[in-house]
Amino acid sequence: MNDMTPTKIEDVSKNKISKGEKVFIVLDGILALGGLVMIVLGFIADFYPGKPEDNWTGQAAFQNAMHLSYRWFGVILILVAALIAAIALNGFARKNDTDNERALRRAQRLKIISESEKVTAEQEAAAIAAKEEAKAVEAKPAEEEAPKAEEPKAE
Repeated sequence: MNDMTPTKIEDVSKNKISKGEKVFIVLDGILALGGLVMIVLGFIADFYPGKPEDNWTGQAAFQNAMHLSYRWFGVILILVAALIAAIALNGFARKNDTDNERALRRAQRLKIISESEKVTAEQEAAAIAAKEEAKAVEAKPAEEEAPKAEEPKAE
């Protein structure tokens, strides 16, 4: 029997992660980590003693350029990272489902083909046996098959 049963197909494809998935996971993680760092820097800048222009975080220059504080920019980065993760995971899950369905259909086709080959082999064996039996019947001596003539009655 064929080794490509549906359970084995699922076991094989469970642990495969494509390069594209790895790249998206890493980039999304970096983006989310950057957002988290920006939020932490925003808290540090807000509670740092002294003038906002004098602290080492540089929030004043960033706020003048972007018109956003570190905290809001970090929140936006995290939301963008979450959106990218949702879209990427949905796309990869759909692709994985399609691949699994394709493999399952292939396994079913192979199973049907192998079963039909078994039936065909059995039919061929039966046909060969019938031919041999027919040859055996034809090869019997003619005297066994011919009816015996009646013997005359003595009066």
